[in-house]
Amino acid sequence: MNAAKGPVLNLWEQCLSAFLRSNPKENDSWLSAIKHISAENGTLCIEAANEFAKELFLCNFCEAFLKIAQSIDPCINKISIFAPQIKEEKAEAPELKKPERAKLGNFCKKYKLDNFIAETSNEFALECAKIIAAKPSEQDNFLVIKGAEGLGKTHLLHAIGNSASWAKKAVLWDAERFLKERSNGNLALYQADILLFDNLQDIYNLNNQEFSQKVQNEFLNILKTLKNKGRSIVIAVNPKSKNAPAADFENFLKMGIKCEIKKPDLRTRIAILRQKAQEKGLPAASLEDCWKLIAEKFGENVCSLEGIINELAARQTHLKCEITPQIIRSIYGEKNTGSKDPTMKSIATAAALAYNIPMETLCGKSRIAKVSKPRQIAIYLCKQTGLSLSEIGKFFNRDASSIANAVQSVKNKISGKTGYSYEFEIMDILNAARK
Repeated sequence: MNAAKGPVLNLWEQCLSAFLRSNPKENDSWLSAIKHISAENGTLCIEAANEFAKELFLCNFCEAFLKIAQSIDPCINKISIFAPQIKEEKAEAPELKKPERAKLGNFCKKYKLDNFIAETSNEFALECAKIIAAKPSEQDNFLVIKGAEGLGKTHLLHAIGNSASWAKKAVLWDAERFLKERSNGNLALYQADILLFDNLQDIYNLNNQEFSQKVQNEFLNILKTLKNKGRSIVIAVNPKSKNAPAADFENFLKMGIKCEIKKPDLRTRIAILRQKAQEKGLPAASLEDCWKLIAEKFGENVCSLEGIINELAARQTHLKCEITPQIIRSIYGEKNTGSKDPTMKSIATAAALAYNIPMETLCGKSRIAKVSKPRQIAIYLCKQTGLSLSEIGKFFNRDASSIANAVQSVKNKISGKTGYSYEFEIMDILNAARK
């Protein structure tokens, strides 16, 4: 009676069995894990457990197994070994489970979409920013914001980053950072769900045109990759640059939704000043008459308006000085070049009116503080006009030494801790004396 036949072995199993018979001391654990895939068209296809096993087989055993395979099946002339591909996306799984999105952009919290004041010509830019911050469609996810320096492009970039809660990775870079970190930091850009990029023009304004072209190509590859993945892109650029972008880069930018931020009109500048004054804790309502003065004189860009508000807030905080319309006019008001030089009489009259005391009392012998302060200020201002001590003393019924002491007293107060506030009072009286 014939013995029962065992299971039919595939070609790989036959090769492995023959190899182990010839090499009984060889560790077969990792070889046994290799699986047979197929044996056709002259190729034996097998699959290793991992990349390490694959490399080990190719380096040390492939030739020996090919000879064995050919001895079993002469049609075999090649062995192909594969290893399962590890999906890199799994490495990001822990990050995706975090409830908060990665704060890669370092967005400034003060910049928000609802505090960006847009005039009629800038409303389109604001609306586009709102759309892209609210998880846009693939038709609305590429925005190019154009505008001169200081008009609010950076404000919109930070505001979008702060509002785009849908983005797991929101990345804010500018041209300067890209030029410094492009060799080792591009991975963050490729992984961005939304890329916010400022000052694009600095990439193609480089003096070395060959290097500029290389950098543009690198950045263009990143942008194309993001666009092909359906990621969102917002680019801010100043169109008034000395160089134009390369043709292929310029053509890519044409695919984005283009919106331009223009200089704010007078009404918008006043609204900006009013809002920023409220944010800084200034008495915005009582300063209403001053906004037009500042807006007309310093209306080139939003940054200059914000700088003035920051300066006033610093005076209020650090000098303990209450900001009043008189103070603002003394700092930012127009020079009264058409008026006459102040006289002793006009200075004394202005001081008396400012402190609500009679002219006779100001020039009299009273030494109470209510009278002494305006008198000293009036004497100090008179001395600044070039009059002698004796001339001033005759008008105020004082001797020369008393006049000198009054002048010195005012100088000491100006140089003191509250001197700035004191100097504002002096300037108010001087301006009134010139009228």
